[in-house]
Amino acid sequence: MPDLWELQQKIVPDLTEKLLRRYHILRTIYHFQPMGRRLLAKRLDCSEREIRGDLEFLGSQGLVQNTSAGARLTPEGEALLQSLEKMARTAEGTRDQETILKRYFGLKEVIIVPGRGDSILQKEELARRVGNYLHASMGEEGVLAVTGGTTLAAVAAAMKKGRRQRPNLTVVPGRGGLGEKMELEANTIAAEIARALGAQYRLLYLPDSSNPRTLAALKKEPAVSEVLDLLGKTETLLHGIGGSMEMARRRRLPSEEIEVISKRGAVGEAFGYYFNSRGEVVYVTPSVGIKLEDLESIDRVIAVAGGIEKAEAIVSSVNPRFQDVLITDSAAATAIIKKIKEEGSIDDSKNRNQWIWSDW
Repeated sequence: MPDLWELQQKIVPDLTEKLLRRYHILRTIYHFQPMGRRLLAKRLDCSEREIRGDLEFLGSQGLVQNTSAGARLTPEGEALLQSLEKMARTAEGTRDQETILKRYFGLKEVIIVPGRGDSILQKEELARRVGNYLHASMGEEGVLAVTGGTTLAAVAAAMKKGRRQRPNLTVVPGRGGLGEKMELEANTIAAEIARALGAQYRLLYLPDSSNPRTLAALKKEPAVSEVLDLLGKTETLLHGIGGSMEMARRRRLPSEEIEVISKRGAVGEAFGYYFNSRGEVVYVTPSVGIKLEDLESIDRVIAVAGGIEKAEAIVSSVNPRFQDVLITDSAAATAIIKKIKEEGSIDDSKNRNQWIWSDW
């Protein structure tokens, strides 16, 4: 029998649309407060008249404080926003998308963040959702490894410090440094996430492209060997997925290598491994820290990536042999489902039990 929400969508769909619009208004204000009507209307592609009416209503309910600097959420508004997320996922079809992608990828769990608005808002909301997931799922002890990159940097920046302390949980960088902006490095992200989780952390003072001879010598240093030992005990891994060309540039690869990666059809990258659209590994660059083959021995591997531009990279890089959880957004999910529908039945599961290594 249909539930009340399903009946409401069928009988009064305009009420559903209004509810969703107000949910997205609260969500947008949460990330960018204080926020004026004009910018809010632009980000949500609504008229200023609609936004004005909604803000007046939300203000009358004590959910939004309208000030000369712009709108802010009240504590009641923040609490309601969390409660509305489940409703929004149902109304926008996100739950159905999660079911489809969970079956297609063969994963234990898929979490899709509903979205409406620009890419900046989408990334902020994805980061918030990942942070909430870590707060809810991490235990009191063990080792959590995290990689670097723009998505995980957003997660670290969005995570609020919780009341719970985990002095026996250690957060470590899952790879060496790429020599890029400090906030994008795995070391920085590990420290910020540890602070939010009330955990301790260790840093890895090595460039990601260290050659074997240098690495062998540095492994004798206590500060390095301790972190490498901890990486071998990783129980949870949080990692991002990059576009192949983006990651090749971030790793500062020579133009000849970038050309080879491009000619081999790479579309996604993780841990220095480059994948084509069929999930084949077509190129590997040296990388310090966790390797792709290490993922099988890690209890829980969480892949995070969002945005329509990451859809192809997600399809190429996610495999049930190595990942357990995928957290993404509705923009990427919609693009992925469109792609797999075009290629054949969604029931023709991608469930590959091993990576396909091209003859390169």
